[in-house]
Amino acid sequence: MFRNVSVSIFVIVLFVSASELRAQRILPFPTHESFAASAEAQRYVAAAMELAQSDLIEEANSYCSATGPRRPALNREADGGAPLEDYQLEPIKVFENLYYVGFNDVGAWVIPTSDGIILMDTLNSTAEARDVLVPGIEKIGLDPAQIKHIIIGHGHNDHVGGAAYLQETYGAQVHITEADWDLSFSSETADRPRPIKDRVVTDGQELTLGDTTLTLVLTPGHTDGTLAVLAPVNHLGRTHTIFIFSGTWMTSQESRLVFEHVFDDFGRPMGAESAISGHPGILVNKIEYWDQLGREYPTGPHPLLLGKERFDRYMSIMLECGSARLAAMEDSPDRMTRP
Repeated sequence: MFRNVSVSIFVIVLFVSASELRAQRILPFPTHESFAASAEAQRYVAAAMELAQSDLIEEANSYCSATGPRRPALNREADGGAPLEDYQLEPIKVFENLYYVGFNDVGAWVIPTSDGIILMDTLNSTAEARDVLVPGIEKIGLDPAQIKHIIIGHGHNDHVGGAAYLQETYGAQVHITEADWDLSFSSETADRPRPIKDRVVTDGQELTLGDTTLTLVLTPGHTDGTLAVLAPVNHLGRTHTIFIFSGTWMTSQESRLVFEHVFDDFGRPMGAESAISGHPGILVNKIEYWDQLGREYPTGPHPLLLGKERFDRYMSIMLECGSARLAAMEDSPDRMTRP
C-alpha cells in the first residue's frame, strides 16, 4: 500500500493496534442492511450525491456508508483480510510548514513557526516519542527542544501516549479538552504515563506561537472531547486554511449539530480547503496522495487542497452523510453494529 514511500530499515509494531481498533469498534453504527433500508437515510444520501456533482463522488461514497470513512486497517479487518503490518515512514513534508512523522497507520503533525514548534499528537508511548518522533523532527532539520506546545486531538493512546515524555523533556505545554484529560488518565499505564494536567482546550480557542495562529474547535463524537485544528498552511507562496481532524464521527444529533457549528462558524468563514487526519488513508489524505507526498513535495497544484468551493460542498456532504447514519439508527434502533 505504501510501496513507494521510503521506510526505515526496521519494522516497529504499534503496541496498541488491536486495542485501538477495539476502541473504534465500540461506537454504534447502523448495519449495512438497515442503512440501505432506511428511506430517511437514503434521502440524505441522495442529497449528498447531488452535492458531490462529478468531482466528489468518491468522497460522498466513503462518507455515505453505514460507518463512514475509517482507517484502512479497520476496512481490511471488516473485509476479512489479514491485519495490516505497521511500519515507520520517513518524515513527510505535507505542506511547507506542516510535516507528518510516524507510521503508516498513525502519526503526529509537526508545525514549525517563527518562535518554535507546535506538535499535534505524540504517538503511542514514551518509547515511540523518544525513538521515532524526536529523531523524525531532527531529520526534517528542526530542533525538538523547540517544541513549545502539544495539542492532543483526543485521549486515546495513539495520540497521547508520548506526551508525558515530551512535556517532561522539553517543558512543552500540553493542550487537551476537559473530557479527554479525564479519558487519557483512565487508560494510563507504566509505558504510557499521562502528562501533568496543563492546558484545557475550549471551543474556538486560538493558539498563537510566533507567526502562526491555530484555531481549536471541539468535535465530539469519536470521544466526548475530540477536537480539530484549523491551521494555516503554506504552498508555493500562498497560505491556505485546512482542518486537521482527530475524528469525524457524528454519533448523536448533538454531535452532528456541533459539526454544523464548526463548519458554519469556522470552516466556511475561514475559507477552509481541506480535511486531513493523523491516520493516513481517510479524509482528503488518501493513500495515493500520501504516497505522492512521501516521494516528492509537489511543485504544482497540491493534491490535498480541494479549493474553497469544492471543500464547501465536502463539508455539506459530511453533514448529509452523518444525518443519514443517525436516521438509519433512529429507524432501526435494534439493528445496529459495533464495527
